[in-house]
Amino acid sequence: MASNSWYKSFADLSRSEHEGISYQRIVKKRGSGLAIIAPHGGGIEPGTSEIAKAIAGLLFSYYIFDGLKQEGNEILHITSTLFDEPKCLQLVNDSEIVVVIHGCGGDEKAIHVGGLHDELKTRLLNALLKEGFDAHLARGNYAGDQLQNLCNRGCSGRGIQLEISDGLRRAMFKGFDREGRKITTDIFRKFVASIHKELRSVAKEMGFKVGYSLTYFDRTGEK
Repeated sequence: MASNSWYKSFADLSRSEHEGISYQRIVKKRGSGLAIIAPHGGGIEPGTSEIAKAIAGLLFSYYIFDGLKQEGNEILHITSTLFDEPKCLQLVNDSEIVVVIHGCGGDEKAIHVGGLHDELKTRLLNALLKEGFDAHLARGNYAGDQLQNLCNRGCSGRGIQLEISDGLRRAMFKGFDREGRKITTDIFRKFVASIHKELRSVAKEMGFKVGYSLTYFDRTGEK
């Protein structure tokens, strides 16, 4: 996740950038109690949109903010403690648990699991380790432990932040450009399945509907 933001609010961003040209917003509400969020998708933190949408599958609500610029998408990065796009906040406010997908730097294939939901954090960490991923409890800038962090603004006041390294995200797709990210690898599918399975179990335990199955993405798009 970038350390500095060009824009400090969505109002600031929308005064200079044009929706459909510089960025797009995608919202799917399913009343699932859990929401998967990619606030820095598209060209901002490549791969996070695809990961978030796949984790949501046909079960969980999701929100995606995609950078659409040919270059320079990093200026669209509004940090998680300041992210205030209204459609996102409405979904977050309607959700019990929020899981936010981020991209971080590093050539290693690592995941940093943060947020204030300690029980779920441990469950997701263990699920990832079981599948052989290099997963760590997040520390420092990746901890996601501020109350104002987007992941902790759901109804429960505690959520999950997944920081996925550049190296791991690149390994999830045939290529890292927009076209290449339409074709996923086994690493992508294993990662998504492990997270989705654990979230589905949590949703069931909390009494939310869990009647749909996971979907994946390939050359033909959404199945």
